[in-house]
Amino acid sequence: MPKTVKPLNDTQIKNAKAKAKDYKLSDGYGLILLVKTSGAKYWRFNYIFANKQKTISVGVYPQTSLKEARQTRDEYKEYLKNKLDPQYARVSQSNTIESIAQEWRELNRDRFADSYQKSINIFINKRIIPKLGHYGIQDLTVQDIIRFGKNIEAEGHIETLDKTLNTLSQIFTYAVSMGYTKHNIVKDIDKKSVFKRIPQKNYPVITDSKELRKLLLSIDEYHGNIVTRYALKLAPHVFLRPANIRFAEWSEINFEKKIYRIPPEKMKMKDPHIVPLSNQVIKILQELKEITGRGKYLFPSPVTTTKPISDGTLVKALRRLDYTRDEIVAHSFRGIASTILHENISVHGIHSDAIERQLAHLERNKVKAAYNHAEYLTERTKLMQWWSDYLESIKKG
Repeated sequence: MPKTVKPLNDTQIKNAKAKAKDYKLSDGYGLILLVKTSGAKYWRFNYIFANKQKTISVGVYPQTSLKEARQTRDEYKEYLKNKLDPQYARVSQSNTIESIAQEWRELNRDRFADSYQKSINIFINKRIIPKLGHYGIQDLTVQDIIRFGKNIEAEGHIETLDKTLNTLSQIFTYAVSMGYTKHNIVKDIDKKSVFKRIPQKNYPVITDSKELRKLLLSIDEYHGNIVTRYALKLAPHVFLRPANIRFAEWSEINFEKKIYRIPPEKMKMKDPHIVPLSNQVIKILQELKEITGRGKYLFPSPVTTTKPISDGTLVKALRRLDYTRDEIVAHSFRGIASTILHENISVHGIHSDAIERQLAHLERNKVKAAYNHAEYLTERTKLMQWWSDYLESIKKG
């Protein structure tokens, strides 16, 4: 006799907390709630078709309520009674690009950095959903997507087009995995043949020693907010993404080991990162600690110590130093370091892989990436000290 499963109730579902591992709560008749370690909750329907065990998505809680999930389950059971596989017999309206995009976005909420999520939301909300959201995913054709892309291209937004299509392709890949459709048709489009070429865009960099010396001396003489001055002084030495400077916390700085340990949730691709701190950087931080060390952030906002400086602070400071955006931006310090460090490999003796790791460029091997945040740490420690020494020598002329 089959085991009787007590149905779930709204209170149970609402109070289901994340655990060390993913776990499932059963509502009976194949409907389960999958609770992820992130706390996200997904409805799933387990069933047998053609003697094979299968699972398909029903929705994301709380967007899909318990009542709605049960209604969908009952629809799927009707398909099975009629010898139809629910995986390929769903009502088209429930499989729109919009609904699948929302489900994919919810799934990836805890995987991407906030800044990356914001850019994805722009492509989805402003581009994809208004034009393609109403399409059933199996009704959308390659020609529909090309026409969609051509409209963006006609507006002159070539770079936006590429990023939008990449986002759409990720949504389709998810849809294939979940059984909403059989094939990612976005990958069938040869973008190089169909659309205009994306113009190469790089951040401006200053690598000439005389001009770099001028920049470094200008930073030392910055007369604006003192916290901003220290952020400017630190930026060339650590060549981090601006957000990793803004959101740096004192608890992440280890003066004894001379490292800044950035947790994965603060990194662009959610990989932890270690920044060896040179003697020059330690001195900068020791001075700064006398000013902001009682708070959470190294560089707190002048308005409230509970928040860091704004994302435009460094850029505005560079403009106060009379540098235009064509000459330098906050992100330029990464390009400056990358260019000079690679050009001087024969001098400092540190190989390119270590330089790239220090730049926190994404490790393509995902398994390796989970363990390599400390990779080449000895080499990178030497590299960072050489770089600070180099900057000091430039200033001395």
